[in-house]
Amino acid sequence: MSAMFIALIFLSIYFLSVPNGFGGVIHFGDSLIFVGATLLPFPYGLIVAALGPGLFNLARVPIWFPFTIVIKPIMAACFTSKGDKILGSYRNAIAPVLAAVINTGLYFGANMLLFEGLPAGIAALPGLIIQGTGSVLFFFIIAAALDACGVKKILSL
Repeated sequence: MSAMFIALIFLSIYFLSVPNGFGGVIHFGDSLIFVGATLLPFPYGLIVAALGPGLFNLARVPIWFPFTIVIKPIMAACFTSKGDKILGSYRNAIAPVLAAVINTGLYFGANMLLFEGLPAGIAALPGLIIQGTGSVLFFFIIAAALDACGVKKILSL
C-alpha cells in the first residue's frame, strides 16, 4: 500500500500542478500525503511523504528535493493511523491545519535560502497558502468519503 501512495502522490503532483514562479509548483498532493499518514503505520507514512513528492522533485524540479524530503515527513508526523476512522481522532482533525502551517513556514524559509532573502519568501506566500488551504479542504473531503465507506475497517482485515 505504501508503493501505491507513493505513486498516487507522485502522479497527482506531476499531472495536476501549476508552476509558482519560483521553480516549485502549487499542488494538492499534500492531501494524499495526509491520507497516507492516516492509513499507514507511522514509519511508512513518513516514507511515503518523503518519496512521493521527492520523486516528483527529482523528475521536474530537483532544486527542491532536499527540502521536500525533510519537510513532507514532518507534516506527515502530525497525523496518526490509530483508530477506526480517519477523522475519528482529535489529532487527525487538527493535523491538516498544523501540517499546512508547517509546510508554509518551512517552504517560506526554503525560498529565502534558495532565492536570497525575505522578498523571495514573501513572494512565495500566496502560492503556499493556496496549496495549504486546498490540501486541508481536499483532505477533509477525501477523509470523510473514505470514512463513510469504512475503508479503515476494510484495510484492517
